[in-house]
Amino acid sequence: MKLTSSMVIALLLLSCGAAFGQTTHKLGFLSHDKQTQFCDFEQLTVTGSVVSGTHVVTSSDTCFGNNGVMAGVVSTISATSGLPVTGTVATFADNTYDQQQGYQGACGCSEFYISKLRAATAAELQAGGPFTWALYTNFGGTAALLNFGFTTTQLGNNETSSANTFDFPLPPQP
Repeated sequence: MKLTSSMVIALLLLSCGAAFGQTTHKLGFLSHDKQTQFCDFEQLTVTGSVVSGTHVVTSSDTCFGNNGVMAGVVSTISATSGLPVTGTVATFADNTYDQQQGYQGACGCSEFYISKLRAATAAELQAGGPFTWALYTNFGGTAALLNFGFTTTQLGNNETSSANTFDFPLPPQP
C-alpha cells in the first residue's frame, strides 16, 4: 500500500490528537503527622478518566526496591464517606509488592492508592487536613488502611531515610 501525503497528515493528526487531554502528575508523599517525607513518589498520567503510571522507588540510594506500575481511574469520593481522602481523586492499584517479591516474603498482598492529583495546599498542611493520599493494603482478602498523608511537590526525601509509603505502618490507634 502506498502512503499518500493526505494519509500521512491524517495519521499524524490522529496520533497527536490522542496525546491531547493527557496530564502528568509527579507527587511525593508526606506522612499524616508531617514528620516523614517518604523516599518513594508517584508519577501518574491521566487520559480522560484512566490513570496509569509508575510508583518510583528507585530514585535514591536510600530507597531500596523496584519500581511498580499503577493503573486505575479518576473518581469522586463523597465527603461523607468517612475515608481520609475525598473529592475528585485518582484511585489506582499498584504492583510494588509483586516487584518486591511480596512483603517480607510471598504474602499475596496488593496495594491500592487514593490520591489527589495535586500537592496539598499550605492551608491543608497547616490545618492538618484534609489528607491528599491514602494507601490501602489487601492481605488475605481483607483490605485495611495502611498509611495516609499529604501529597507534595517534593519527589523523594533527599536520601534522609529509607522510609517509604508501603512499609511504614500507621501508629497504634487509641
